[in-house]
Amino acid sequence: MRSGRQFGESWAILLAAGDGRRIQGLTHDRAGAPVPKQFWSADGQESMLRWTVKRAARIVSWDRIVTVVAAQHRRWWKTELSDLPRTNIVVQPENKGTAPGILLPLLYVLRQDPLARVVVLPSDHHVSDEAPLREAIVRATAAAEEHHDRVVLLGMTPTSPDVEYGWIVPDDADTPVRHVSLFVEKPCRERVRALMSQGAVLNSLILVAAGTALLQLYAKNTPELSEEFATWVDDDDSSWARLQGLYRHVPRCDFSRHVLEHSCDRLDVVRVDDCGWSDLGTPTRLNEYRAATSLTSRERREASALRQYRPA
Repeated sequence: MRSGRQFGESWAILLAAGDGRRIQGLTHDRAGAPVPKQFWSADGQESMLRWTVKRAARIVSWDRIVTVVAAQHRRWWKTELSDLPRTNIVVQPENKGTAPGILLPLLYVLRQDPLARVVVLPSDHHVSDEAPLREAIVRATAAAEEHHDRVVLLGMTPTSPDVEYGWIVPDDADTPVRHVSLFVEKPCRERVRALMSQGAVLNSLILVAAGTALLQLYAKNTPELSEEFATWVDDDDSSWARLQGLYRHVPRCDFSRHVLEHSCDRLDVVRVDDCGWSDLGTPTRLNEYRAATSLTSRERREASALRQYRPA
């Protein structure tokens, strides 16, 4: 550990190892072949993963962007991430859920910088205005620096009682950063309505924390998973074959359900101002995004045509 430092550098962990099964029938390349959602181009130009890489580059330096990917997706990420340091691409042998998916790159970061702060960014989010999101991340980073044993979540204002999200109820403090009173992962619709009446916000799975604070949440709530990965890191043979063996027997584990839901005493939340955020991980949300962007494109074409025929 480096002496004389209270905090390490900020690192971004990009989550890009998911299978995207819920929308795999909707994400195809131009030839019609299925593409995992994070490598699919929602706007016909850049993939969602490249959106996220750009988002991370506004927050941390290029050499501290770490992306977790799946071994079976090599044909896509080898090209998509060719401009990032190869050592910052952390490969999972298989998908065992978001808890291992965050823990593996987190341990990689902490080996490079034991005092690191991390910003976790899912790779299936669309944001129409990046400035409010970046401002919220800056606020969350400042809060994590001040209270380095706490994890700061970014909450989004809900527009409907969506049962596919985690819901965060902040405390009553009138401050930009508030303690979390309750976290409920994917509740039923009746419960969602009750949570909305309490001022709940959506869990975006974007978070900021000292890496050690995240490790403490894992140790408390998923001790077996934490111990398995710690043993692998400390093993002299922390090889690919050894990692494959570890993944064969670790259970599937969801970060929101198995870690965050039981950690309210260590969680804070920052509400993000309207930034046009959408998680495109379900068919409904993806189709809504497509409809909205298609309408926007049509409106631009119509406005352009009107300008051409407008009298001088």
